[in-house]
Amino acid sequence: MTGKSLNHLHLFTILGLGFFLTGCALNRPYPEKSSYLPDVSFEVSNENKPLPFRIKVRNTRVTAPFEGKAFVYRLPEGQWETDFYNEWFAYPRDLVTENCIAALARSNKFAAVTSEDSLIDADYYLEGALIESYLDRRNPKQPESVIKTRWVLIPNKPGLMPTLDEGEWKKVYEERQSLGQDTPNAYSEASALGLGNILNQLVSDLSQHLDTAHP
Repeated sequence: MTGKSLNHLHLFTILGLGFFLTGCALNRPYPEKSSYLPDVSFEVSNENKPLPFRIKVRNTRVTAPFEGKAFVYRLPEGQWETDFYNEWFAYPRDLVTENCIAALARSNKFAAVTSEDSLIDADYYLEGALIESYLDRRNPKQPESVIKTRWVLIPNKPGLMPTLDEGEWKKVYEERQSLGQDTPNAYSEASALGLGNILNQLVSDLSQHLDTAHP
């Protein structure tokens, strides 16, 4: 066999091996991801006389380590980990914003509650920030979901908050919920409970503040 024929044989062998390996990679099952949508519960009110204020909820800001969809775990010795296989159905920014709007609207305590891109004018802007959102695994025997948020109410019209203190209305809420077992589904359910508690308390504090500021 000539040298030229040997070179062709080596080339075909290499190409054939490449196609074989590519085929194996294509046939290998891609790891599936599981997405979770927290089912958040709100307190529904039959308030017949809502406060005469329209609130526009701005998009929630999220601290960098928690802004992605992947579940975040806090481990012993200052270690953190993200879960490639388990994630939220939507970005935390959207989950918190949409649930906040729903909680305020279903409370029937305000004249109107809209999103940031609504054309309806607002008396107040409500700005939210998700500071922490993770599964705390530092104690393997008692894993906890942790959610921490900050909220700021900003007047959109002069005279709505005449004093400095009223103009700087801020609230920080933190919820820790124990998990019955350390599973993604249990974490999702605990997070939903924690976020629901935060938003229900936010509605109560917000309505009480506006009612006191504008008797």
